[in-house]
Amino acid sequence: MRLLITGGQSMLAGALADTLAGEHGVRLVATEHAALDVAPGDHELLRGDLRDSGFAQRAVEGVDAILHLAPLWSGLPPDTADEVRIDCATRGTYVLLNAAVAAGVRRVVLASTLDLFAAYPSDWYVGESWRPRPTTDVTQLAASLAEASAREISRVEPLHTVCLRLGEVVDDQDVAGTPYDPRWLHVADAVQAFRRALAFGLGSRQFATTGPPLHGWWVFHIPGGGARTQVPLAWARHELFGYAPQHTFASSQDQIAPQNTARSWGAAGAPDSSATPPHVTRGVPRKTTASRPIRRVVVFGAGGPLAAATTPLLTASYTLRATDLRSLHAIAADPRTAAPGRPVPPLLAPPHEMRQVDVTDPAQVMAACAGMDAIVNCSVVRPHPVNAFLVNTIGAYNIARAAVAHDIRRVVQTGPQQVTMDRPGGYWWDFDVPDDAPARPGSLLYSHSKYLGQEILRIFAENHGLEVPVLLFSRFVDPEVNRPNIDGMFPMTVSWRDAALAIRCALEVPSLPAPCEVFHILADLLHGKYRNEKAKRLLGWQPRDTLEHLWGRRHTLEEEAAR
Repeated sequence: MRLLITGGQSMLAGALADTLAGEHGVRLVATEHAALDVAPGDHELLRGDLRDSGFAQRAVEGVDAILHLAPLWSGLPPDTADEVRIDCATRGTYVLLNAAVAAGVRRVVLASTLDLFAAYPSDWYVGESWRPRPTTDVTQLAASLAEASAREISRVEPLHTVCLRLGEVVDDQDVAGTPYDPRWLHVADAVQAFRRALAFGLGSRQFATTGPPLHGWWVFHIPGGGARTQVPLAWARHELFGYAPQHTFASSQDQIAPQNTARSWGAAGAPDSSATPPHVTRGVPRKTTASRPIRRVVVFGAGGPLAAATTPLLTASYTLRATDLRSLHAIAADPRTAAPGRPVPPLLAPPHEMRQVDVTDPAQVMAACAGMDAIVNCSVVRPHPVNAFLVNTIGAYNIARAAVAHDIRRVVQTGPQQVTMDRPGGYWWDFDVPDDAPARPGSLLYSHSKYLGQEILRIFAENHGLEVPVLLFSRFVDPEVNRPNIDGMFPMTVSWRDAALAIRCALEVPSLPAPCEVFHILADLLHGKYRNEKAKRLLGWQPRDTLEHLWGRRHTLEEEAAR
């Protein structure tokens, strides 16, 4: 095979290149100025940014499989801003995998980290069926989001993606004379795992179906050898995958690294189960951000129609800071804003405030949140391949960090529904789909980038005790302007004014059962496809517009008869 290895400057990339070169052709990808851990003349080397679609296309040309290490080993300078690291992990993965699909690449092996499971006690048999519990540390967050991106793309595109969650990759020099760390994974064992992933036949002893898989997602945990590893060896040991670590670090196991004593094996060889972290249960955050009365609210994306419809419902009860990239005066005066039925942003007078804020700029977002009690995020970019990620994903990251910095507990997030994909992995052909159905954004740029932003807010909420109601929409109508479509009413439609009312309810609900709750916002439609019961039950929201004239055929027949 011809292999592409990203994160080419890492020790693991060098070891993989040196080991696999005898069997396969190897092409390494590294950032512009990163020092390599492998002799550059021994392998083909490309330097560039995987977020650049042109560079990604050149990187995958003629390739049969990709070993994607860059989410863990980005090669970025140490002083690189966290939001840039997140962008490289998310947009870089999205661009690379879509380029791979276009080039006919079918096998991807993604490097992730077992640190995503550090929240679980070491005496629990935590395997691949357990949910990751990442912190908001940028390394864990980047790995978790890269997983999410690759997983969702692999549901709908012809990719076989094998995710290897690795321990801390070390070599003999790293561990010499050092107390044992249960996270250690010898680089030679990591190489073995990648070789197994390249040869893996995509079978399953438990969930096999007839016929070969056209695409899909597989996960294996890759700890080091020995019985004292922080996360145990589970599915990867079975013969279908066949991972068998050879390095147990036996000479180091008489001592345990101090930073790992709280959740690793004790001197007597028994696991320490003295305390079970409460946050491993859904709905219990690692810590809590104190609640306070909501009087001042910052709105991002205030010039868009959803926020424009919502603003009049909030001005009497709250002091608003309405922000957008362009001035609200310019947006309101734009002829494109004045389309029939489309809400126009009102121009606010004191004590309210209007401010130009770029949601992709962390300093501007931090300043916009100063002195606020709650955040409403209506910012969005749909078709632009760069700005969609910068606004929808990195913008959400900037907002989450600002919320934590300013002790703002309530963050109302808005976005597109994630349940109408008509591929086999989606729910389009199902009925009675609830709000809590797992998201299916597929590879569509808009849905995908918004989904990753939603994941960021969920992780921040679970780690910092935020309250994040996520309101998901699909189609908006003005009952006084819109007329029936020839294909009937879309089954997740709501009026602008009912959508605005849902945002107000999300802002005012006293509490939520879990740090992050997802709600489908749609009218009481009779299609039977999607529910809105959760928003009624938890938010106290009740849609007022039935939109009967848009789904009732009688009105259409009357109009035809009148003509």
